[in-house]
Formats: sequence, structure tokens, C-alpha cells
Amino acid sequence: MSKKKLLPPFLMITILLQSCTIARISGKAAVPMLYNQPTEKVEIVEHITVKKNVNFDWTSTFEISEILADEIAEKKPDAVINTSVKVTTSVDNFFLNLITLGMAWSRKIVIEADFVKEAKN
Repeated sequence: MSKKKLLPPFLMITILLQSCTIARISGKAAVPMLYNQPTEKVEIVEHITVKKNVNFDWTSTFEISEILADEIAEKKPDAVINTSVKVTTSVDNFFLNLITLGMAWSRKIVIEADFVKEAKN
């Protein structure tokens, strides 16, 4: 087979492999982190969205508290609730992965959460 005939299947396989996403996500912060609404009455201080670009990380393990550390230190919430984590790719990630033949393993982590304080009665 000639090299010209091998290029399209190779590119197609590379693109398909880049679309697969499996991640292990954990959160061990100095403040409680909940993925849903707590049973106690709380006051929402701020809703935040944090985006982080990750390159050359083949473990697919993400620690949410590390990504949110600066915001937690700045706002000093009592807890972090309604946390959602999304692992995505965009055009820049796609082209970086394409140029490096998938070695960069470039992705974006998008975390949305609510910072809360204990409600004062």
C-alpha cells in the first residue's frame, strides 16, 4: 500500500481516538465539597466557572480542589456545592492533538460550583 492510501485511515483513527474521554475526578478540599444541594439552609455567596487547559496529562485524574484552590482562598466559603465537572475539547485542543499525533492529550476542564456560607437565622 502506498503512503497516500494510508494517510486518510490514519487521520480518521487519530480523530476518533481524540474524542474518547474517561476521567477520574476527586475533591479533597479544606472546605466541604458537595455535588448537590446540602440539607442545611445555606446562603449562596457566588456561582463560579473555572476553565483549565490540561496538556500532556495521561492519567486522566483531576483533583477539583487544586483547580479551585485560588478561588476558595480568595472567597473563603463555608462549603462548595452544586459542583459539576466537564471534560471537553475545543478547536485549539483538537489541532494540538492532531499536530502531536495524540501525544499532547490536550483537554479543557470546566468546573461550575456555588460557594456558600452558613445561613444566619
